Amino acid sequence: MQIRFGTSGWRGIIARDFTWDRVDRILDAIAVHLLREGRSSIVVGGDCRFLSPELATSAAARLSGMGFQVFLADRPTPTPVLSHACRSLGAGGVVNFTASHNPPLYNGIKFSPWHGGPADSSVTTSLERLIEAGAAAPQAPGSVEVIDFVAGYMRTLMGFLDPRVFRDSGLRVVYDAFSGTGAGILDRILVDLGAAVRVIHGLRDPLFAGREHPEPSAEGTADLSAEVLRSGASLGVATDGDADRFGIVDENGVFVSPHDFLPLLLDYLAGEKGMTGLVVRSVTTGSLLDRVASACGLDIEVTPVGFKYLGAMMLSTDVLLAGEESGGLSILGHVPEKDGILACLLAAEMVCARGKGLAAQLEDLWAVHGRSCISRRDVPLDDDLRKRLVERFFDSTPSEVDGMRVDRVDRTDGVRLLLEGGPWVLLRLSGTEPLARIYAEASTWELQDRLIEAALSAADREL
Repeated sequence: MQIRFGTSGWRGIIARDFTWDRVDRILDAIAVHLLREGRSSIVVGGDCRFLSPELATSAAARLSGMGFQVFLADRPTPTPVLSHACRSLGAGGVVNFTASHNPPLYNGIKFSPWHGGPADSSVTTSLERLIEAGAAAPQAPGSVEVIDFVAGYMRTLMGFLDPRVFRDSGLRVVYDAFSGTGAGILDRILVDLGAAVRVIHGLRDPLFAGREHPEPSAEGTADLSAEVLRSGASLGVATDGDADRFGIVDENGVFVSPHDFLPLLLDYLAGEKGMTGLVVRSVTTGSLLDRVASACGLDIEVTPVGFKYLGAMMLSTDVLLAGEESGGLSILGHVPEKDGILACLLAAEMVCARGKGLAAQLEDLWAVHGRSCISRRDVPLDDDLRKRLVERFFDSTPSEVDGMRVDRVDRTDGVRLLLEGGPWVLLRLSGTEPLARIYAEASTWELQDRLIEAALSAADREL
């Protein structure tokens, strides 16, 4: 089996694809890559998935045996915490055992270079070649130091918040930790700020409490929504297993899509906190963010899907907000990596600072900037469907979708069909899961539903 890195590392089904031997091959390649760059220190950690802690300990021993100074997390640790540790310690990179939001049967290994953000394609291509060649570093004496990375990270996060607005706010939050690494961090910060917090799914569970898809999406936050309504909380927040993705539920128990949360947050950061800088979004993220950025006098850049592209922008210029529709964001001065914990804290701060829930805040935002009706449909991908999608949309271009003429085709990432009058449909093949992702944006929910169905119908049509 060839090992290929997707948009955020290499993942596979445990024992079938993701095996200890393959992990060791990847670690050997990472060691050779770093030594060629003259780097001899590395941060190692992982999430709460099956075998992640054991793999992290084994990896630390293997890398120290090749001469590395290894900084090993003392517990299952969020991805953004490991990124922060890498930068704080001046380490050469991060080895992180996580499959993020993939189903429980999966695990994965993610490598981040010295800057703590996702590795770009030049790095992952180099690693793939080293793996195929069976490269291995010579044995040399190294060291392993077990460290608490969380305390320093928490101090840094407090620098992005205004504790004054939390005082006497009466903030009540429900937090769904998705049986993952965010538990004990996000809730602790909120309690220290004066909030009343109820945690659900806060204990480690590699089966994610029976969730087949442990992603803090509209479907994945059903328990959170129910608890917000039951308890009368001000806000519901969630992070996925490695706490790099966020999910938000408003005071009415309604899921707040990242397509809406990102522009709402930008309006707050630029309008009330006076922050400036470039705004960066992925191509699958809705256009409401563009309109808010324009109203704030801020430039916006659009990237392919994957935070490695947004993180690269953060490394090259001052980015106020980098965000993507899948529930990832970072802000100016923070790590060039998704941070679901920070996203949830900023949501809480907005509620306190504005004295109203997110539902009410969104009504105000939509009244000024209009709404964007956008959603995504994930379709299980087998070889036959992949072939039909490639032939129908990638190798050729439909002239119309649902009777609407295709005016332009954007191939920034996947195939985005821009239709007459402004709506669009985008098809992508996931880089981390056997899924086809179909997106559509339109002026009404009825039309965007029709566009997704039309794209699915075209894919199923006999060729």
